[in-house]
Amino acid sequence: NFFVSIKNAGCGLLEVEPKAPSVVYPAEVANSDDDPDVRVVTFTPHQVGDHEINIRYGGELIPHSPYAFSVTGVQCTLTGIPKTALLDQTIEFELDVTGSGDVEVAVKAKSPSGKAIVFSLNKQTDGKYDGIFVPTETGEYLLEVSLSGDSLASGPVRVRVVDPSLCEFSPPPPVACRVGEPQSLQLDARRGGLGSVGVRIVGETSGSVPCEAAETDVEGIWTITFTPPEIDLLTMDVKWAGRHVALSPLTMSVCDPLKVKIDGGDDLSKGKVGKPVRFTIDVTEAGNVKPSVTATGPTALQAVQMKNDRSRYTVEFVPWEVGEHKVSVQLADDHVIGSPFQIDVDKSVESRMVVATGDGTRIAYVGEEAKFELEAMQSGLLDLDAFQCTVQGVRSTANATLLDVGDGRYVGSYVPQFVGAYLLRILLYGNDVPGSPFKVTVYVKADAKKCRLDPRSTLAKADGLLVGKPVNFRVSTKDAGMGKLDVSATSPRGRALRVFMADDGDGNLSFRFEADEPGRHVVRVTWSGENIPGSPFKVKIWPPPNPKKVRAEGPGLHDCGVGDLGEFSVSAKDAGYGTLTVRVHGIKDAFKIQLAESVGGIVRATYSPQEPGDYTIVIRWDDTEIPGSPFNVKITDPSAMENDEVDVRARKSRRSRRIGERDVDDGEEVERKPRVIGRIQSTKEVKRPERARAMTPDPPKAAEKEEKKKKKKK
Repeated sequence: NFFVSIKNAGCGLLEVEPKAPSVVYPAEVANSDDDPDVRVVTFTPHQVGDHEINIRYGGELIPHSPYAFSVTGVQCTLTGIPKTALLDQTIEFELDVTGSGDVEVAVKAKSPSGKAIVFSLNKQTDGKYDGIFVPTETGEYLLEVSLSGDSLASGPVRVRVVDPSLCEFSPPPPVACRVGEPQSLQLDARRGGLGSVGVRIVGETSGSVPCEAAETDVEGIWTITFTPPEIDLLTMDVKWAGRHVALSPLTMSVCDPLKVKIDGGDDLSKGKVGKPVRFTIDVTEAGNVKPSVTATGPTALQAVQMKNDRSRYTVEFVPWEVGEHKVSVQLADDHVIGSPFQIDVDKSVESRMVVATGDGTRIAYVGEEAKFELEAMQSGLLDLDAFQCTVQGVRSTANATLLDVGDGRYVGSYVPQFVGAYLLRILLYGNDVPGSPFKVTVYVKADAKKCRLDPRSTLAKADGLLVGKPVNFRVSTKDAGMGKLDVSATSPRGRALRVFMADDGDGNLSFRFEADEPGRHVVRVTWSGENIPGSPFKVKIWPPPNPKKVRAEGPGLHDCGVGDLGEFSVSAKDAGYGTLTVRVHGIKDAFKIQLAESVGGIVRATYSPQEPGDYTIVIRWDDTEIPGSPFNVKITDPSAMENDEVDVRARKSRRSRRIGERDVDDGEEVERKPRVIGRIQSTKEVKRPERARAMTPDPPKAAEKEEKKKKKKK
């Protein structure tokens, strides 16, 4: 503030205009209490920096105006922080220090437990910052801002963090209450943070209902009290720190148990075991509240069924005990008029009220305990002496025992010793129960280990099974007892195949299926759920033979020298399943082909010829010649080409003589014993061709004829 004297200035209007670099401040001009010619000027600067004041009187600047002055200090504006916040709710705030110059901004926050809070503070423009933090506990948080190390004079900002969802009723409020009866609800707000309880109760017909909320001697525990004035449906809004607590808003029905009407006649005074007890409950005038009904016998609760049609309920239960029963009917935990009702239940024993169930009434196994059950709930509690159980067979009698398991239920058992037909007779006080006597067939218990797969079946051999060809097998269950035989076949891709079955009689069953794709198939054979020996069977299904896919190559298929090693290979990798046959046509015993099996469906063939000549090698795959077969092979003798003509003639003579002695071999077929390598099945055997006489004359006989000619000539 400052003073301006207008003495001797005449009559005029004093105008004062304080100016900051970017704003004009309002100024207040007042008369001085001490001097009528003095005016007091007051204004408040909001920015730091150089300012000026324009002073006019009568519209003209006074001497030395404008006056220059400087404003120092800090300026800070904090917005966006609420006084009350929810737990885990993001709080965003803005900090504006525009006009405070180049200052260093720092913000600190402390939780109610004194822990430092992690938050982000980002600078947006000159002098403006955005901040975010999330409270993680209830209570009072302190947010302190400092500029260049100096805290704001206004002190830290306080934020009250609450969580109304942690405020709980203890115990939970009832769904119904009695008209005119004071009600008290207790709310535990100790974990909800700092706050207070606000309650508002409104009825559909009664309107606003007076209520009161007060904190008990225990801090954080509040009590809500009210008295419903009439039958109504109340809606209660319960808030903590202005927000709904758990379960709020909640509804509560107001009823009057004295206005409930019950109609049951004699059923509410006496009854019979096994006969339903029925009565109705009408709550039309008592309020829209579902009644609760319990029926208690001499030893246990009874099962109660209740159906409603709007405000009218039909109740029914079947007593299974003899003696006094109590039926309680309550509305809002208060008994209606006449409740609890006492009902005397008498015996109603008839054999037709006993039901016999269980496998032991139909089937049993030798040496195994067979069980059956008796339900006599409608006959009341009975002594074991009231029952009589016998098991009579053609060859023997089995002893039957009976055990009381409670609730009108009994469990019987017996152990037959022989196969055959039996009669199970169950009597109650000398009379047969429904279904008695029961016809029971006794078998030998199923034993999957005694099932046998016919060794002649293709499934047992599991060799040479082809796509599209049936796979047949036979299973004998003759000695496996009583059971069920199940067969399933699965393709390599997990697809179930259709299996055909035929009953051959005498405990033998035949099965057949066809595979439509190659690969490993799984056949599972079970007897009464258990695998028979060897099951599951893994069956390899091969593609059909395709000779066109077989390839033979190697120098040994063209020519070779005497004593050299001739080699060639046969590949049947993609040729399916078949038999490889190699047959040689030429001089007998001139050479033999050896087959060596290798991985990947390739067979390596070697031979070492001993006689020169022209030979033919025939290669067949599953009795069909492969591409290129037959192969013509020429065997030569390099050493013979160096001899003279006489030697050649002598060799030919010897060879002719040798041919006459050994005969010409019309072919030698080489195969191997059955076994599978890749997709090749090879066999070996030597077939002897018919002998053929040599067409070349025997050398000794030719010399003898030549000698006779010479003698004739002489």
